Amino acid sequence: MRYAIRGFRGTRRSSVYREYLVSATLLMRVVEVAEQKGFPVSASLREDRELNKAEARQLAGELDTIRARQELPELDCDLVAIAEVARWCAHARGEARLRIALHN
Repeated sequence: MRYAIRGFRGTRRSSVYREYLVSATLLMRVVEVAEQKGFPVSASLREDRELNKAEARQLAGELDTIRARQELPELDCDLVAIAEVARWCAHARGEARLRIALHN
């Protein structure tokens, strides 16, 4: 089972997106560490979720902190990729959102 982390820029009718796919196991490891360390946005990714730009920015910051503290060094590349999608979404000039959902 995999999750798609998709950052959208633009309206719901017309948007562009960036995507990164992660395994459910990997995402749940991130959630567990986030719960232990008190990172609320990262901890909320246990189920499908849509984040606004501010929450996407906060997610990127939380993942950067997890990386800096070397909480999950074996997942460093994945943490970077997820944070980059979140940051791309957060820096949009107009409408943007970050969606975390099961990937079919």
